Amino acid sequence: MSEAIDHRYLHTTGAISITGVSKTFGRHKALDDVSLELAPGSVTVILGPSGSGKSTLLRTINHLERVDEGFIQIDGDYIGYQRRGDKLYELKEKAILRQRINVGYVFQNFNLFPHLTVLENLIEAPIAHRQLSRR
Repeated sequence: MSEAIDHRYLHTTGAISITGVSKTFGRHKALDDVSLELAPGSVTVILGPSGSGKSTLLRTINHLERVDEGFIQIDGDYIGYQRRGDKLYELKEKAILRQRINVGYVFQNFNLFPHLTVLENLIEAPIAHRQLSRR
């Protein structure tokens, strides 16, 4: 039986805006000026061959990977950055970790716990690492 989940810290809208995102690893440009709008509640599939930037794009959405150019917003909030005037300033790691609590995704062939709901599966890692309370 799963424990009750405190939903106060979980956003439910989830509109994602990716604007002009580029990321380079050495001489390899993994992402090149990617822009994408995802509506709240939508189901999105990212397809492509190995090395095409799928995982890199997902990692940039929660700032596990910093972008070289562009920015990402969820519900209008800049991910990993704070805007002051015309400039974006990178947030401190603690603030970035707080943002990550609200970002979750499931990879193909991800081994989910069959006795938990999708939400419970998504928040299991932050709970296990004491970044989120079940209450």
